[in-house]
Amino acid sequence: MRRVAILTPSYDGKVVCDFAVAMAEVFRRKPADMDVNLNFWMGEALIQKARSNLFCDAYEAGYNDVVFIDADQAFTTQTFFDLLAHPVHAVGVPVPMKVDEERYNIRPEAFEKHRWNAELKLLEVEVIGTGMLRLDRQAMDVLWNKGKRYFDGKERRLICDVQIVNGGMVSEDVQICSKLKDAGITVYADIKNTCDHFGTKKYTGDYRRHYATSLVGQIMKDKI
Repeated sequence: MRRVAILTPSYDGKVVCDFAVAMAEVFRRKPADMDVNLNFWMGEALIQKARSNLFCDAYEAGYNDVVFIDADQAFTTQTFFDLLAHPVHAVGVPVPMKVDEERYNIRPEAFEKHRWNAELKLLEVEVIGTGMLRLDRQAMDVLWNKGKRYFDGKERRLICDVQIVNGGMVSEDVQICSKLKDAGITVYADIKNTCDHFGTKKYTGDYRRHYATSLVGQIMKDKI
């Protein structure tokens, strides 16, 4: 049986209604040969610690896959199962940033820095955030082995970290992607799907359209 752990930090112990509905549908539709468990870490102000604690518990429990999903997001049930179906070690779903202009959690934002894989129908990316990111056991092994040890009730590994690199602050999701890439694991984005993101309002988008529009725009610019 394939065992999947959903990892969701929530500092204030709250989730948006759309997240709860999506989770209910995931459990209703999950196949009989799949064990899915939803795991929260609440009341921890350090997001990198909350994510690391969740990851370590799932790793030590022997899960085949982990899926980081933030509690302020919404997604379709098909999006979740699409992530699990992709034959890759690390793949995420684009998430709109909480800004009025159309921006997403894929870095760098310049589309030409990423490469479309026509066979997999996935975008090879430098970095994608942990808003909705699936890692299989091989990717989990890499992060576990690279993680620095710390103690929080028991010995754990710092999987997510915030660092200063070349004078700039680098977030925990960048660190995850960097560690995976250093180990030879390609990180992908499933741009067929896009999450919704909730803040002072609902932020929606369509990364596939955004990517295609940017690509066409660049082609037309080069012709002029």
